[in-house]
Amino acid sequence: MCKNDTKVKPGQSGGGGGPPRLLLSLDSCSFEDQHPPPKPSIAYSGVVILGGLIASEMLCRYVLEQVQYLHPLLEIEINRQILARHVGVDTIALIILVSMAWNCRAIIWSVVDEYAYGKKGAVVPAAYMNRLFKVHPEAVRIAVFFFWYQVKNSYDTIVWNDGPEYVFHHVFSLITSWVAIGPFFAHFYAVFFLALCEASTTVLCLLANFDDEHGVPGLGAAFPVTKVVVGAVFVVLFIICRCIAWPIYAKIFFNDTKLAFKEKDARLTVERQYWLMFLNVSLISLSLLQMVFLAQIVIIGKTELANAGFL
Repeated sequence: MCKNDTKVKPGQSGGGGGPPRLLLSLDSCSFEDQHPPPKPSIAYSGVVILGGLIASEMLCRYVLEQVQYLHPLLEIEINRQILARHVGVDTIALIILVSMAWNCRAIIWSVVDEYAYGKKGAVVPAAYMNRLFKVHPEAVRIAVFFFWYQVKNSYDTIVWNDGPEYVFHHVFSLITSWVAIGPFFAHFYAVFFLALCEASTTVLCLLANFDDEHGVPGLGAAFPVTKVVVGAVFVVLFIICRCIAWPIYAKIFFNDTKLAFKEKDARLTVERQYWLMFLNVSLISLSLLQMVFLAQIVIIGKTELANAGFL
């Protein structure tokens, strides 16, 4: 894990006096405690991240156009655009985020130690201040990338008319990620909720290609076994990330919130109090939405397994 070597002088608000930083390395994301990245650096990073995602999408479209002879479905332009979106943007972006989180998993691994390996006392309630207020450059990088990816994702969701529940999810996620950048806290939780739990979503983006409504019509019928295999991997990851790990991290977060409001640490400014209340609302809302998604997964899963002859 990289040391927090690059410091700014107190009062400089994250080195706002210097040139904009590209917030994609740990050194560039290392700031003095409680001083968030300057807005020019956030904007500059957004231009690069959005530009990279758009370039990846265009490259994927070009490659699919060159190999359209491989299958009749690839001869249809809109099908290539759908595949380019789900693979060239969503899957690539989420792989990057999950990789970032996995590389700094030591930040949040105490939860795994206690709940998976039975190491009692690994998660200490009194350490809530570190979980809420300790600055992690790794989390800053994750939050910045996640924020700008959600900008692109929200735009695509509206353009492709995915549905109001997806717009709600992406916009809420986008605003939530801002907490780790602007108000500059809850970095411990950003590693899990903004990145590591997206392991299941990474596979979901591949699975979406096989859906006749949100993906390529006919792709599932053309490759039924592949669809079932990808679906099975998604279900396993969804259960691990969203049904098991998510409630555990959410429970710890809610407990930390109670302690923070009770003890009134000096770092819990009035602005942060409002943002912390928003995080609670956001986490509850996104958790309820996941229950809806889980119900949809069960219903669709049964139908797909029956259609494939497994039930």
